[in-house]
Amino acid sequence: MEFRDYRAYLDEVERAGELRVVRGADLKTDVGGITEITAWSPEHPVVLFDEIDGYPAGRRIAVHSFDSYRRMQLVYGFPDGLRGRALTEWWADRLDVAASSPPVTPVEVETGPVMENVLTGDDVDLHLFPAPMWHELDGGPYLATGGASVLRDPDTGALNAGCYRGMVYDRHTIGHHLAGGHHGQVIRDKYFERGENCPIVISLGNDPSFTLAAAENVGFGQDELEFGGFLRGAPYEVVRGPLTGLPFPAGAEAVLEGEILHPDAEPKRSEGPWGEGLGYYAAAFDQPAVRVHAIYHRDDPIVLGEPTLRFRNRGGAGGFAQTARRLHMLRRSGLEGIRGVGQVGPFLVISLKQHYAGHVMRVADYAMAGLADRPPRYLVMVDDDIDPTNPTLVNWAISTRVDPAAQIHIERERWCNVINPAGLTPEKRRIEDYTLGTTIIDACKPFRWRRHWDAMFHRSDIDEDLRVRLATRWESELGDLVTAPRPI
Repeated sequence: MEFRDYRAYLDEVERAGELRVVRGADLKTDVGGITEITAWSPEHPVVLFDEIDGYPAGRRIAVHSFDSYRRMQLVYGFPDGLRGRALTEWWADRLDVAASSPPVTPVEVETGPVMENVLTGDDVDLHLFPAPMWHELDGGPYLATGGASVLRDPDTGALNAGCYRGMVYDRHTIGHHLAGGHHGQVIRDKYFERGENCPIVISLGNDPSFTLAAAENVGFGQDELEFGGFLRGAPYEVVRGPLTGLPFPAGAEAVLEGEILHPDAEPKRSEGPWGEGLGYYAAAFDQPAVRVHAIYHRDDPIVLGEPTLRFRNRGGAGGFAQTARRLHMLRRSGLEGIRGVGQVGPFLVISLKQHYAGHVMRVADYAMAGLADRPPRYLVMVDDDIDPTNPTLVNWAISTRVDPAAQIHIERERWCNVINPAGLTPEKRRIEDYTLGTTIIDACKPFRWRRHWDAMFHRSDIDEDLRVRLATRWESELGDLVTAPRPI
């Protein structure tokens, strides 16, 4: 659905009854603490902090922008009531359409609401915006957590939009956490190899589709701004940054324009610690900082906050977009037999109809290159009679179809997330060796005797016809106890 800006989205959220306003919170404990606690409840509302201690009314922070079924429906436009595997497959089909459709190219405009206030030179001051301590032991206040950054590849000219956190250092310097392997890190380092600073713009608040598009792991060189246009159903109107030439949404709440400093131009600064979604603090380590040369913002700007949290209930549509992206990539891989993709606890699960010996591991090897993200720590392959989104069925397949000596495969030195506490020893962290082992669990019937499996191991569940007859015969005496549907 097209929203001209975040405010139009917020109006629709309020009409849906999913907005709460909190006044008088402080940045050191209240904003972060309230954000974490309210994230635990299913289908929780957007919380808008206003009249923040030390700031005038109108300097606001909005959290939980993407954490309910209804809010995701507003952005993605999926049919009412669509959930689970059906929702994943619906969006995977839409991604197939996007891949074969003309790009929705942004439209450049001369100006927009974001240019209502322009600050340069000595007027640049990041402290104009409220930046909370999102977690008690964070290394400092974080301003950039819910918007998106834009960079341009110096070799190809391709744009990249990504979501990277930013800790405030001083009035004109902010951190920019670019984890190894992300497109932004590759682009930044291309500039550094030339001995140059890397131009950048950072949006602190925007149309929700802009953040969601930036969070999508599209292929390297593919344009997230064009994908965002597809997502919202209309091209973005963008202003070209006066200093960098980089585009940013004309309706953004606030934008920082500057450059990531080459380590020879200014030493790296310690970024972090930061409370990560795995439930641990990521250790502080040195990162190139961003020098902000200009700030553009609307009157009464809204900063988007999306801190990582160990417990965050994303609602009835949580996680569907990433799972759909993985299904879409598998469909377009040229590998036949793909039936579905799911996430069950720590397991990425792929359902497959086997066609030849070695088929399972061929698909597994492709997935272990990383489907729209780093390789999964645990990949489970299941047959097409297993719903990859059903924890009971997936665990049953692992329990009954796996010979650990033959069907569990350990791979080493795979690209991983720096926040992983396991395996990344102090020595590996010191030399920035962010690799870990991964596991493939082949929970499929062995191909060579799959046709004999059902004869050898006949399922002991009650026959469905018998279940229906018993439910009809004994409903008057047993009620729901006997009419309950089959658990799986």
